[in-house]
Amino acid sequence: MTFLIIAIDHGWQLVPHGPETPGSTADKTRLETSLTQTIDNRGVNLICEESDPCRLSIAQKIAYEHNPRIPWKNINMSAEEWLEAGIWEALLHRPSHDIEEPPGSGYYRTVDHRIPEDNAREQFFGKEAIQAANATGARSILILYGDMHADFLKQILEASQHQVETNHDLIPRKYWQ
Repeated sequence: MTFLIIAIDHGWQLVPHGPETPGSTADKTRLETSLTQTIDNRGVNLICEESDPCRLSIAQKIAYEHNPRIPWKNINMSAEEWLEAGIWEALLHRPSHDIEEPPGSGYYRTVDHRIPEDNAREQFFGKEAIQAANATGARSILILYGDMHADFLKQILEASQHQVETNHDLIPRKYWQ
């Protein structure tokens, strides 16, 4: 199996359902273009994504509309799974700080801090992606995953003897530490 992990910002992975800013429209268009090109160039036959299960994602829509249809799997952990893994409280109270972006603009952005409990989520995501690939017979798997976790998931998948690449091209600036 070959995995490509595309690092994303969760703020622009969902299909628009109301007014959008010009910036978010541009980000979503960039994501859609990148996904379409990646699917065509790599012959992607499974898409796994960390996404809000209550909303339609851009990747999910592309997978559904592709001919032939590409299987899509949400690899997000539910709140119940957070509780069962003993990480709910830590994730709920993840440390963070705010930065003004751009400086002097009066607009603030949260910078999340990594915590040890992130590893449990990344292990879960890796297991879910491998299971989905095995279940569908996929050989070329595209994973859309938050930028904070992409390189850590790569290490987990490589430890399971899979070929893995990460792509951070869509992330202009790191908003985690």
